Amino acid sequence: MRPLLKLSRRPVKSVCECVYGTVARVVYLRLFADRTTPQPGRLNKSPGATRAFATPQSMMVGALFAGAALIALWFACATGCSKSDTTGAGALSFAQTRPGALKITPIPFGEMNGREEYNASDIIPIADSRFLFCDNNTDDALFELDLTPDGRKNGPLIRRPLRGLAAGAAHDLEDMALVEEGGRRYLFLTSSMQVRRTKPPGGVLRVTINPDETLVAENMPDFRGWLIRAYPQLAASAQIKPDDGGLNIEGLAWDRNRHALLFGLRTPTQDGKPLVLPVKVKNLAGPWTTKNLEAQTPIQLSLEPVGDEQGIRCLYNELDREGFLVIVGKTTKDSDAPYSLYEWDGNAGGAMRLFNVVFAKKMKPEGITRGSIGGRNALVIVDDGGGFQVIWEDIRLP
Repeated sequence: MRPLLKLSRRPVKSVCECVYGTVARVVYLRLFADRTTPQPGRLNKSPGATRAFATPQSMMVGALFAGAALIALWFACATGCSKSDTTGAGALSFAQTRPGALKITPIPFGEMNGREEYNASDIIPIADSRFLFCDNNTDDALFELDLTPDGRKNGPLIRRPLRGLAAGAAHDLEDMALVEEGGRRYLFLTSSMQVRRTKPPGGVLRVTINPDETLVAENMPDFRGWLIRAYPQLAASAQIKPDDGGLNIEGLAWDRNRHALLFGLRTPTQDGKPLVLPVKVKNLAGPWTTKNLEAQTPIQLSLEPVGDEQGIRCLYNELDREGFLVIVGKTTKDSDAPYSLYEWDGNAGGAMRLFNVVFAKKMKPEGITRGSIGGRNALVIVDDGGGFQVIWEDIRLP
């Protein structure tokens, strides 16, 4: 006679892991009379328990009851173990994989950039509840993301053209920095600077945000060549692909103390540590040429070991406070290194503080900023896979 229900041990193990956090030992009563002999260490060592499963009718009832109980536990695990709040703007939860960690899951944009997902690479605030992000597949525009007071997407994304750029002047825009000086607002953008066969390497844009919020952009000629000459440690990586350790810039921030743009490298790393290249801008409103720049001493950032190397995926300068937020992640596509979020006070030694934050497995966080939404302060993170997430200020990062 075949069993009425064939219960896999794998779901039972998963349920136990969910409920208890560790693998529990499952002790069960067998469903057949010829196998219910009392055994030391089993719960069925009582003669009453042996007789309870001795008839076919009781076998069927027991099997159905066991199956129903397992299904109930399975659904409880699937819906309850993450402890995610999906009733609000998105899923923020405290992950069980790392004690006390805040788990961040993206909210999809819910629309496509043509046939592709929006590859949101960085984000900055322009007004309450309004943000701009760059897409590394879009060379001639930024996109406006508007949010409701509870942090939800408010209407479709708005394309904001970058005026004044020659065709093909910019591509693979990876990070941005917002600077306010002399009563004017500037937005600086960097391309990855990676070597390309079919296109010239991208440059650095200075974008003036006019009072009517139009965006007028200038590209700096020969910035990549100047950077490689100014920092000899880049020479070996200048002509090879990023997945082989070639030059790949994915971070940009403004350091008001150094009056410098900070370029954060995904690759190459130096002695296993990501590099920040401070480039002083002599006059923000001056001619947008390399003569207006001055190279400063590179900085190596210190990271907690995670196995594989991590490179910089975003640098963000706090507008109204000292310090920077730094997102790091895998240096190459074959790496298993996770994304991590750090705080850096700008010290030349590169010491940083790691936040106890875990990003969802498929999330690729490449931009972070602080702004106000409905009058409330919050961090906004964008996902290179086509989404965003809001972390309200009253949710302190662990």
